[in-house]
Amino acid sequence: MQLQPNISKTIFYSFLFALGGAPTLAMLIASQQTQNQQLLMSAFIGLSVVLVCVFVPIVLIQNTFLLIKRRSIELEEKIKPLSTTYFLLNVSCLLFWILFMFKII
Repeated sequence: MQLQPNISKTIFYSFLFALGGAPTLAMLIASQQTQNQQLLMSAFIGLSVVLVCVFVPIVLIQNTFLLIKRRSIELEEKIKPLSTTYFLLNVSCLLFWILFMFKII
């Protein structure tokens, strides 16, 4: 089973975003709603679970489609912007957590 380069990048980056983007969005939402640390952590965990339950099935459906069409040269060209988008989302999530850990945000 050989994948086209952009399709394989998209699959990898989308799974990474599904698992890393959910906690990032949850922390952004929770930190904007409360300053109470006890409430912040419980809201963060609850929102993370809910967002993962939304993101993971969407990404699994998307990636199943990509695996079925893995030999398509046309899809390979069309999927390149999506791969770049997922990569940029992952970089922004990483930057958020670095800034959050150093109390810059």
